[in-house]
This record gives sequence, structure tokens and C-alpha cells, in this order.
Amino acid sequence: MKKKKLIIGIIIAIVVIIIITVSAFFFIIPSVKPFNTNKPNVSFVINTKENFNDVLNDLSEKNIIKDKSLIEMYTNVTGKPNVMPGQYTINSKVTVKQFLNILKNQKTITVVIPEGYTVNQIAGIFDKIGMFSKQDFINAVNNYKLPEFIKPVQGRKYQLEGYLFPTTYAFKKGESVNTVIETMINTFVTELDASIKETGVKITPAQINETVTKASIIEKEAKTPEQMKNVSSVIDNRLKANMPLQMDDTVLYSMDKLGENVTKVYNKDLKTQSPYNTYLNKGLPIGPICNPGKQAIEAALKPNSTKYLYYILTSNHSFFTDNFKDFTAEKNKIIN
Repeated sequence: MKKKKLIIGIIIAIVVIIIITVSAFFFIIPSVKPFNTNKPNVSFVINTKENFNDVLNDLSEKNIIKDKSLIEMYTNVTGKPNVMPGQYTINSKVTVKQFLNILKNQKTITVVIPEGYTVNQIAGIFDKIGMFSKQDFINAVNNYKLPEFIKPVQGRKYQLEGYLFPTTYAFKKGESVNTVIETMINTFVTELDASIKETGVKITPAQINETVTKASIIEKEAKTPEQMKNVSSVIDNRLKANMPLQMDDTVLYSMDKLGENVTKVYNKDLKTQSPYNTYLNKGLPIGPICNPGKQAIEAALKPNSTKYLYYILTSNHSFFTDNFKDFTAEKNKIIN
């Protein structure tokens, strides 16, 4: 009798364990929130040829997810999703089940093009996520039939530099490189029209290149909207005074170093022979030096009304003046 009760007890215990395990798998684990952050969203890139295990390992190593083993245990039973390469931004409050569904049901490749990226940098993004090789994208840019508002200029690095609008895109898997370029140019046109309406400043088709070239310098030189409007006024004031713009980022672009986290431009760099170098050449450079965003374009269209000719901008310091002595004194303060 005792033996029978023991057996029954063991069976009940096993059933309870099974129920708890099944509950964990199908009710508890799916409802767990996997991300380890207080931020509203988490962003990560899935590169070409990466599978779900690679993604999970990468997120775990970067401390983006709390418990890799929990998700592994769950997907070993329910199945692992096939993942699509691309740039993902996911709400940090989603559950394990929602996270896996997002990965499983992703039908498009999300691509984030940051403001101020050059053609070379954009090509690198597409290469990294496996849509096209860097060289294939650059070749397509060079061979793309220009829309009427972009006039070819001899000596430019890329005729389309400045016109591949930086934003977040969702492309179909297998999308052609020409379709991607067309989409980016069309987005530029839409955003330029919106900026013209918002600023109330009208420009002719012939002025588009000048506006975008100016905006590209503003994008690289300034960070905040107010800084952008002030830098825009400096550019205008220097052009009116027939002064060289002397913008460091035009030198870096001349040297193919823009976007490479170069912290200092040396005197020897300022002598780089290039139609983009605004230390050697007066006026705007031969073309845009990057692909500017909406704020930079609007600053180019509608600068602040100032007499500024000089400025110093660092990560924590902003200084504008029309006086060279004041500029030099401020510069010496920072150096010393």
C-alpha cells in the first residue's frame, strides 16, 4: 500500500513538473522581455550569411539581451526563425515571442543611412548588410542616368553625391541597385520640396546644386539646428566678402578621409590640390561633400541673419564672431 502511494506520488510529481515545464515553454518564456536596456528602442545589424544563432550570440556579447540561454531553450523546442540581413530597430518592451515574430516575419531589409554620410560610406552600409558589394554600388552610382536637375560637373568624385537622401529605408530582398538609388533620389526631391515650403524660400533648378553643396558643408561642420543656421550665415558672409571658406571638412573630403574620425587637420593637409579644398579655392567646392539631411538643407535655404565670419565648434563649445582677434583669442583659450 505504501509502495503504491509512493508510486502515485512520484507520478503526480512528474505530472506537475511536466505542467510547469510546458507552462514555462508556452506561457512564461514567451512573455519574458528579453532586452537589457532602459532605452525605448534597441538597434542592431544582421549581416549577410548570419543565422539566428549568430544574431543571438552577438546580442548577448553586446549585453543587449538578458538571457541568451532562455531564448535558445525556447527556440530549440519551437523552432528557430530564418533571419533576413538588415538594420533592425525594435521596441525594447517587446516579449520574447514578439521579438522572434519580428525576426521571422521580416519581409523587407531595413537600411539606415545617417545624415552626412558620403557615397563611399553608404556603399559600405549596403555591403555590410549584404544587399550589394561596395564596388557594385559605387559602379551603379557612377553609371546612373542623372535626373534633369543634376547637371554633370567635370572633376566631381560622384555626380550623385549630395542627392542620396539620408533616412531609414525598407527595401525588398533582391531589390536592384538602380531601384535603390532611384528611391533615394526621389526621397531627396520630396524632402527638398518640403524644406522649401517650410522655410518659404524658393530656389530655381539652377540653384539646387549650390544649396545642396552648402548644406553638405553645414551638415559636417555643425551639429545643432542653431549651429547649422549660424554656419550657413558664415558661408554666405564669406562668399560676399570674397573670402575663402576655409572649411576643414572640405579638405578631408579632398583627401578621401571624411567620415574616418580624423580629429585634426594639419597644415600640410590644407595644401591638398583639389577643387573641393576651400582653403586653396575661393567660393563653394565643385560639388557636395556628403549627403545632407533635412535640417542642414533648411539651414542652407534660410540662414540666421548675422555678420559672423569665424567660428569654433567642438563637442562642448560653440563660438561665433565677426572679429578675427576675438576668434584667435578664443582659439588660444581652447588650445591652452
